[in-house]
Amino acid sequence: MIHRFSTVAAGLALSVFTLPVLAAPIDAAQSEVKATFKQFNVPVSGNFKKFSGDVQFDPAKPADTKAILNVDTASYDLGDPEYNKEVAGKDWFDSKNHPKATFVITGVTGSGNNLQATGDLTIRGIKKPLKFPVTIKTAGDKHTFTGKSQIKRLEYKVGADGEWGDTSLVADEVTIDFKLVVPAK
Repeated sequence: MIHRFSTVAAGLALSVFTLPVLAAPIDAAQSEVKATFKQFNVPVSGNFKKFSGDVQFDPAKPADTKAILNVDTASYDLGDPEYNKEVAGKDWFDSKNHPKATFVITGVTGSGNNLQATGDLTIRGIKKPLKFPVTIKTAGDKHTFTGKSQIKRLEYKVGADGEWGDTSLVADEVTIDFKLVVPAK
């Protein structure tokens, strides 16, 4: 009986060390997602005001990092209600039919300050692979993930129809910057 109890206790103790790292929710108040494009060759930036998601991160195993970020496409803020309404409309994000853009990180390669994140970005129901440099910093009780990537908006059918499809008016290249903060567990 004592032997059986000690075997069960040892098994429970070892299981604590093999539990998977739990995903931590993104702290939207400390995080940001920004998209910058050029209109008539002048940079224009806006922030997405609503997004959520979580990150599974173990500092000892950064290659096992997983994350999901859901962005409310109607929350893109260019600083003017009319512009915001336009980009949420059918010609741009078509937020009524595609209310979320989703980015899923499936892994991180490299080491130290030379990390590359890989994953998939889905906008307007179109999913494309994406790879970009990422920085991960841990300070106190939080992890901060920062990165920047460039996409082609026309590949996602964003502003592809009518006059907006003309890349001399609005460039095809869009730079996405993000800073995601999650509690360190």
